[in-house]
Amino acid sequence: MFRETFDPFALLGMEPTFEVDLTALDEAYFARQALAHPDRFVHHSEPERQAAAAHSSSLNQAYEVLKNPTFRAKSLLRLRGIEVVGEEGKVVQDSEVLEEMMGLREALAEADTPQHFSLLESQVHDRLEKLTTSFSRALRQNQDQELPGLFLRLMYLSKLEEDIKARQQQSSLKVL
Repeated sequence: MFRETFDPFALLGMEPTFEVDLTALDEAYFARQALAHPDRFVHHSEPERQAAAAHSSSLNQAYEVLKNPTFRAKSLLRLRGIEVVGEEGKVVQDSEVLEEMMGLREALAEADTPQHFSLLESQVHDRLEKLTTSFSRALRQNQDQELPGLFLRLMYLSKLEEDIKARQQQSSLKVL
């Protein structure tokens, strides 16, 4: 999803910050998309239509990146030149992160009632809220050495939250 030179903030005219105003993001996206949408270029030359389609696609990608806290964090790290450990086949060696995630994964594997899922989802949500606050603060304070570890937790907890919702939905479908 990320090209090396892709800057979703610049493309949408947004300040490169973790705390994105989603209403302002929507406004920026729709204003730019209204000007660049390929439908506006139907009667133009083929190169102009292709350029409009490519630009529209880039706007769509930028919008999706900035709406998603994990993708947004990853983009901010890349803009700072910080390599993200633990993705794209790299081995995670932070034992604290691994232990935390293993414990949460075990809890998810053992969850078998709506109450268990709800409790686990609440715990993960609370951790994510605290983590996003910590990540945002580290960005503002230029604590670049802290950011990769915080991002790794953010990435894992976001994925776990998705998995909890999926398991919860599967569990409720079995009941029906």
